[in-house]
Amino acid sequence: MGSNAAERNNLKILGTSSSMGGCFLDVKVTGEGKFAGDVDCLSFSLTGNSGISGSLRTEKLKLTGEIEVKERLTAGALHGQGEIKCGSLSAERFKLSGDLEVSGDCEAEKLQMTGALRVGRLLNADILELVLFGPSRSSEVGGGSITIKRSKAGVLLKQVQSKGILFTARVIEGDQVDIQNTRAEVVRGENVIIGADCEIGIVEYRGKLEIHKSATVKQQVKVTK
Repeated sequence: MGSNAAERNNLKILGTSSSMGGCFLDVKVTGEGKFAGDVDCLSFSLTGNSGISGSLRTEKLKLTGEIEVKERLTAGALHGQGEIKCGSLSAERFKLSGDLEVSGDCEAEKLQMTGALRVGRLLNADILELVLFGPSRSSEVGGGSITIKRSKAGVLLKQVQSKGILFTARVIEGDQVDIQNTRAEVVRGENVIIGADCEIGIVEYRGKLEIHKSATVKQQVKVTK
């Protein structure tokens, strides 16, 4: 953290208020909080909505509502439900139900997402678990263990055509890859499972490959070590 904890104070926003930003201990927003600059804090708790015109750096972010960070969002642990919009995102542990939009790169050690996400560049996580409730995309996906599934709840919603709930990427590359409802030009991995309703250009694998009968794979290549 940028400055000593001794120099920091707590910040509470109740209702509608604004702050220039700065270094804090714990930030708690209940209502609507606007920050005109960077925010650096130990914890950031939001119930409502918040806009930060700079970057947010925090050990812990707890969200119920909407937050928009114009630049970089950096967090140790991030969890909650609602909507996150930011320039780039870096977290150790990330768990969100809702909507995520990152214009640049999104990286985490463990990223668990239920909902829809759009990442402009690279989505990278040691463990990536994505449960789709809506159309999602990333230019590239990389990681250790990558799991992309369609929400089973989505099947119950007659008005939501399952074909419309797709994850789209140019390249998906991981050690263990298990995907459904995905469109990608290239999938690379050690062990790869191409599940239901996937459309893949080429799959390159080193270990095992499984392809669901409803999936389309134009080309499969076993890479020898």
